[in-house]
Amino acid sequence: MRLETIEIRNFRLLRRLEVDLASDTTTTVLVGPNNSGKTSVMDALRLFVGRAGKTPRISFFDLSQIRHRDFRRIQNLLSSSSNVEEKLGYLKRFSPRMRLDLTFSYDQSPEDLIAATRLLMDLNERTNRVRLRIEIALESSKKLLDDFEERPREEQSLCEFLHNSFGDYFKRVFFKVSHDGREVETVDEVGLLNTLLRIDIVPAQRHVDDDEGSRSAKLSNLLYDHYERFYRVDNGEGHRAIEDMLTESSSELTKRYSLAFSRLTKRLQSFGYPAGQTAPDLRVRAEINAETIYQDNARIYYASEQIDKEGVTEEFELPEKYNGLGYKNLIYIVLQLESFRACVETIVGERPRVHIIAIEEPEAHLHPQMQAVFIGEISKALESDGGTRAQVLLSTHSSHMIAHSGFEPIRYFRRHGREVSIRDLSKLPLPVDEPELLGFLRRYVRLTHCDLFFADKAIFVEGQVERLLLPMMIEELAKVEGCETLTSQYVSISEVGGGHAHKFKPIIDFLGIPTLIITDLDSVDGNGKKCPVAKGKGTSNACLRNWIPKKGSIAELMACDAGAKIRGCIRVAYQVTQDGHCGRSFEESFIYSNLAWLEDNYEKLSTTKAAVKKAIDGGLTDQAWGLSGKLGKVDFALDLMVMPGWNIPLYIKEGLSWLAQHQVE
Repeated sequence: MRLETIEIRNFRLLRRLEVDLASDTTTTVLVGPNNSGKTSVMDALRLFVGRAGKTPRISFFDLSQIRHRDFRRIQNLLSSSSNVEEKLGYLKRFSPRMRLDLTFSYDQSPEDLIAATRLLMDLNERTNRVRLRIEIALESSKKLLDDFEERPREEQSLCEFLHNSFGDYFKRVFFKVSHDGREVETVDEVGLLNTLLRIDIVPAQRHVDDDEGSRSAKLSNLLYDHYERFYRVDNGEGHRAIEDMLTESSSELTKRYSLAFSRLTKRLQSFGYPAGQTAPDLRVRAEINAETIYQDNARIYYASEQIDKEGVTEEFELPEKYNGLGYKNLIYIVLQLESFRACVETIVGERPRVHIIAIEEPEAHLHPQMQAVFIGEISKALESDGGTRAQVLLSTHSSHMIAHSGFEPIRYFRRHGREVSIRDLSKLPLPVDEPELLGFLRRYVRLTHCDLFFADKAIFVEGQVERLLLPMMIEELAKVEGCETLTSQYVSISEVGGGHAHKFKPIIDFLGIPTLIITDLDSVDGNGKKCPVAKGKGTSNACLRNWIPKKGSIAELMACDAGAKIRGCIRVAYQVTQDGHCGRSFEESFIYSNLAWLEDNYEKLSTTKAAVKKAIDGGLTDQAWGLSGKLGKVDFALDLMVMPGWNIPLYIKEGLSWLAQHQVE
């Protein structure tokens, strides 16, 4: 049995959200910018489902803000009516609800069929899915109405009244739902969740630091948890041997304590007690058990080996605090996973058929290589011989983890005002005539650790020069009125080579983030050979010809206005005429934009000084085309990086201005 989909309604930012869990892998990866709702998915599972024997407590602030207006509407209706039944009707009709829908698939095993039976809505043999709905809804309209009307302060609004009392009136209700969602029936929760589902969470705030006392207590607790729930079951004989040793040690210590503290106990006897009462005999006993041993006396040491000059291997043991935070964090996560697994495997009687483990931001303190292998290794750590199949929900801001997870398990979250949308990369739409495109995108993301999934905005550039100089350009443009926010937003810059940006069209469209593509005009003559723009007939740039603005001739490209260079939230920027000149490449365009600056500052250039000086002697304007082909691209960029004060080419300035002023949805 496995959990297929999670649907959430009216929970925090998650106004209406559906997450399809990865079907071919253990782990579903939740990615996206900060505050885009990833943690809220995990919290919804934790708060709606809860843990065995514990009633979850959902607060008023877990309700989507957009639904707060329902309570304001109810209060207006209550104040306008004096009829009790009418008021109760308003509360029943308009009170908002939070909802969690969980769809499970099952097979024909007896255990799965038993778990699914209580949720079946039909006996169709072709259906192998059941759906559980958990709602947080108003339980008693009369109780809420009576308490609200008797509130101490009349000026207190209904929203304010519910701030600290929401859980007193809104309770969980369970339903089974037909596959198409049209039929709904209430179901008794007793034992249902224990049979069906278990939720465990490794939170992001793990407090793994260098405070030895607090950390060692946490790790020791986990060690004891593992000892009790796993070792005790797996090796009963070994467990009894440890317990016998502890009991024997306790008895021997008690005898020693009796001698050590005999003087103290006799002295206490001599102080006297009220008449008619006998002074108690103070006895000191040693109580040693596994729990106190692990929690108070167990310490983790790290063993390492060192080979001296003679080739002799010597082993060293270092206390826990001498190891790095990343390894400590990894130990904590692995111990938690083992503890969760042990809890399930040692359940007496029916075990939950589905085990969901949510891990928030496991990359904390882990170096890139460890991040890269984490997702692959986590499934091995959760292998189980039992019938329960663990599934992992993992939220991350690590491009290394994304790069090694593939596209299929990635679910991309993006915030739009007070709501969140989600994109499933396993459903990335691709052109049918480019079957190799998906492989290209996978390889690119893996090789470059692309951070598009966390960006507010994105820029795709032609080559190394633009990539190296763009941060300086962005910083300079941010000084212009209307463009100030560009430096405070997270802008992802990706180098895609000569005119290959069109290959990223599916993923750019899919993610929906404002994107600027800075590319070259790449003018060619009638024979398809590169030439100056003034002599050009067409362009060899596939992005310009096949995507935006979808024009093939130089004349058409030069005639395009700003609107023709935009498709939705994507804009292309290529060389335009500036002071009567238009470059074919960035370097040529830069020269036309900085004729006076280059003549005044060429002596300060390092590796490109000689080439620039020669062009100036021959007339910089006339030599710009030839000079642009002689400049070493990286050398030229490095020279410009150490010499600020030059002008940004007009086409890039126009593109960056558009990006700065384009609002993030």
